[in-house]
Amino acid sequence: MVISVKFFITLSKKSLAVILAVLVIALVITGQAFSAKAGRIDGSTNALRVSYLKGLGLDPNDSDCVSKEITIPQSFSEVYQSYNRLQKKAGFDLSRYKGRSATVYTYPLTAGTVANLVVCDGEVIGGDIAETALNGQMKPLLKN
Repeated sequence: MVISVKFFITLSKKSLAVILAVLVIALVITGQAFSAKAGRIDGSTNALRVSYLKGLGLDPNDSDCVSKEITIPQSFSEVYQSYNRLQKKAGFDLSRYKGRSATVYTYPLTAGTVANLVVCDGEVIGGDIAETALNGQMKPLLKN
């Protein structure tokens, strides 16, 4: 014996539009949440940090890596504002981390050049490629 039950729902155009709008908004919010997680750069281990730098076309010397603890200032001086402008060129923004502790990992590259990675709670939140000479240039972390 087969029992068949059919439901018919009648919606006005306005009700249907509201339901569709809610679904679209839910999909947009879900998509943004997943893209934010996908955009995260895991810097929780030395191997992951080195892999990230190699992905940028760099060749870090991970055996000579040094690290130091920093606190990102609550208020940015002109120097920090300038450094953050450099970060934004690579898709980072340190202003979201004001007042937080972070670790800077410095990896030697070629003679006189290093890569610095700023890591907060296991996530790469910034960095640069710097010449170690007194008036050396600093560049954003961009793929070569």
